[in-house]
Amino acid sequence: MEVIAYSPEYLPDLRALYMVTRTSTFTWLDSSGYQIKDFDEHITDDTVYLAVADGKLLGFIAVYEPDNFIHHLFTAEDSQGMGVGSRLLTMLSELNDRPQILKCMVKNEKALQFYLRKGFVEVGKGTAEVGDYLVLKKD
Repeated sequence: MEVIAYSPEYLPDLRALYMVTRTSTFTWLDSSGYQIKDFDEHITDDTVYLAVADGKLLGFIAVYEPDNFIHHLFTAEDSQGMGVGSRLLTMLSELNDRPQILKCMVKNEKALQFYLRKGFVEVGKGTAEVGDYLVLKKD
């Protein structure tokens, strides 16, 4: 597995991964309005890095670099538990030594436990239209 900068050749796979994973993960939300091009709109100001192996997209991380804020960290369902998310977080740490910050939906228990295992700590909380979230930070 390698981590590479965004490449347009992966856009169709990124769109599909984003849509499928959102639908299967955020089961408490109404997914009927999701569209394949939502990915494009949701990463407009972000820098995107891809985890790939043998040309196959395994996952991605989208970061708003001015704040080192992780907007999205998605792993393909058939690649979960294989170190993809960990590798993407490690790559981000290797790029800079600034704290990593993100919001995680409280109901997304699997992701929340993942981030806590990776050393993130709760530094805030809030409520959005889609539910309660925790603000997590890793120094």
